[in-house]
Amino acid sequence: MFKVCLLFFLFLGIFFPIFSQDTDSLVLSKASKAFDLASVSSDSAYILANEALTAAQKSSFKRGIANSYNALGWIYMHKGNLDSSFYFLQESRSVFANENSPYDVARVNINLTEVLTKQSRFGEALVFALEADSLSFALKDVALQTDTKRLLGILYREQGDHAKSIEYFNEAIKGFELQGDLRRSVNTAISLSILLRKINLVDSSLTVLEKCLETIDEIENNEYQLAMVREHLGDTFYLKDMFEESLRQYIMAYKLFERLGNKADMAYEGLVIGKAQIALKKFNEAEFFLTQAFSISDSLGFLNYQFDAASELANLYQETGQWQKAFDYLNRAGVMKDSLDQQKQLSNMSELKEKYESEKRDQEIALLKSNMELENSRARRRVQFQIFAIFLFLASLGIAYLIFNRYRLKQELNEQILRNQISSDLHDEIGSTLSSIDVNSRIALLKMDDKETVAGQLQKIQQNTRSIMDNLSQIVWSINPNNDSLEKLIFRMKDFAAEILEPLGIQYAFHQGGNLSEFNLNPVFRKNVYLIFKEAVNNCAKYSKATEVSISLEVNNNLLFIEIADNGKGFDYQREMIKSNGLQNMENRAKQIRGKFELKTEPDSGTSIKLEAPVT
Repeated sequence: MFKVCLLFFLFLGIFFPIFSQDTDSLVLSKASKAFDLASVSSDSAYILANEALTAAQKSSFKRGIANSYNALGWIYMHKGNLDSSFYFLQESRSVFANENSPYDVARVNINLTEVLTKQSRFGEALVFALEADSLSFALKDVALQTDTKRLLGILYREQGDHAKSIEYFNEAIKGFELQGDLRRSVNTAISLSILLRKINLVDSSLTVLEKCLETIDEIENNEYQLAMVREHLGDTFYLKDMFEESLRQYIMAYKLFERLGNKADMAYEGLVIGKAQIALKKFNEAEFFLTQAFSISDSLGFLNYQFDAASELANLYQETGQWQKAFDYLNRAGVMKDSLDQQKQLSNMSELKEKYESEKRDQEIALLKSNMELENSRARRRVQFQIFAIFLFLASLGIAYLIFNRYRLKQELNEQILRNQISSDLHDEIGSTLSSIDVNSRIALLKMDDKETVAGQLQKIQQNTRSIMDNLSQIVWSINPNNDSLEKLIFRMKDFAAEILEPLGIQYAFHQGGNLSEFNLNPVFRKNVYLIFKEAVNNCAKYSKATEVSISLEVNNNLLFIEIADNGKGFDYQREMIKSNGLQNMENRAKQIRGKFELKTEPDSGTSIKLEAPVT
């Protein structure tokens, strides 16, 4: 009996650890397979990940639990459930950190960065990406380094640093190709194509995406990536006004996402399909897809997609003269917007409501006229004259009302444009600067031991704070009605030129022509003219190395002519235009005031900037 017991325990001692190791390996294998299947078959991946998690929890296998959480987070991201994705990835990271596994922490950090980027939480995403970058270099892991470069390319793209973003993307694409990782190579190329479209290099974006299609042919079970490439091809053709081809690409992407059961991407594809069909005047088909996009977005709780779908439906119904439906969808969109955007939508709704009510009144008047003509057909001419006189009187009142109402709507529209401009300035100029301050402070906190880095970030925070103060001062000046005259604008321009050029010893001269005192300017015109002038003078001071600047202002035939010319070193206009936000902003501001912008320069030949804009 003793020998039998001894043999039994010896059997357990030898084979139980082997059985346990086999179970752990099976858990890790299932979690890894679930992660790989996430973009191909999310439902099958979800079943595998849950099986792995249950087995790992049963045996208290921490590494298995963490890998299962990571797989579930990745699956939920591909399903479009980003909050659930973030939760499981955070749980995975916590377990790996407790297990002291820096490689796995870096791996999950990369996945967290992906999710946060999709949610436009770029400050938080950068924190995880920088930590992953530090860990990957400490581990000397080329695969992690390459993936981190891809994410940094995305984050720098969103911050507006296009040159650095392109550099990181190209390094990442090269790294993935060397590793034979074609899936990630395609993902990175898609991100690069987005950036190229953003800086108006649409043909270059198209070339990148067409190469992606060739690469995808070499990858099996890759419908999700194929759908993404089709979607971005649709976006690119849309920018080229090739709406038929754009629609074809969007529909192929939609069918792929539908087959994969990806509701979030189906909602977006329905939205862009609707936009393309509106451009092609296919209003019935557009209505179907936009309504479907609105419904799916509502079920997923995606307010941004709901708002876009509601806005496009409102535009569609305006195009087709269905004022009540347009009013209803603008009302829905208004509920989803913040207070400033709600004011814009309410203004549009008011205009549509007036049109709808006006249409009803016109129908009622037409019906009344018909009845009156029928009732008075047997009456004498004197009675007919009286009726005609009454009709003329009512028509005069109606015309007077329409004229007054048109004037009132125009005033409301001007006020709304001003509100929108202020909202845009606060968001674009101050909001983005505050985001930069947030990012700089996070970097400083991460690099507390690096005094030089911290000092550099604090200096950037100081510069950004000063920029916010200047922008707020500019906004207040632009909306003050006391500054509406052209004379006040010129006075401010002279004051700014003196402030910038005199400390640098740059000689400058103002030349004025025409009667400048008789013109009043609206705030939008005044602000854009001043900012174009400000950007031009700043460029003279910072980059041109000029010793003389000539500034000419003239009003002729209700046109304002401004020229800023320097004797500086000049530059290559075509090359600088691609990477200079300042030059692009000047062109865009000129378009906003229906003006013409012209820049002439060559290396070693100085620079001349001309603006021509109507002042009435």
